[in-house]
Amino acid sequence: MARLYLAYGSNLNKKQMAFRCPTARPIGAFTLYGYELVFRGVADIVHTGSDQSQIQLGMWEIEDADEKALDRYEGVKHGLYSKIEICGMLTYQMNTTDMFPPSTDYFNTILQGYNDFGLDTSHLYDAVGWSHHYDSFDFAHSV
Repeated sequence: MARLYLAYGSNLNKKQMAFRCPTARPIGAFTLYGYELVFRGVADIVHTGSDQSQIQLGMWEIEDADEKALDRYEGVKHGLYSKIEICGMLTYQMNTTDMFPPSTDYFNTILQGYNDFGLDTSHLYDAVGWSHHYDSFDFAHSV
């Protein structure tokens, strides 16, 4: 059964998603308020509760097999990410709060995804910039 999935990291990259989830279909860009992108070596989404916060997302329609592939990729079984729903749509959130910058290759994969979906890259650059300044920062309690 098809469902909607919100991507904010490497799963924005249409080439990678075509390989990982061959039946996934890109729907379009989506802006979500009250959340921000952060880097914990890899991308994560955090709820800030502030209307001033926003994250740029790509929306996909995925099938059951795609969701299983995403669960494996996101390390759900091993506790790296947890599945969450936002506005009835699936996404993933990390189970750690440590912040540190992504690798250049990983960042470039996400940057390509931002371009694939026509997203505003300023949010991506802001998130990577902040990741260089904090060893551990709790966004949920900073607002």
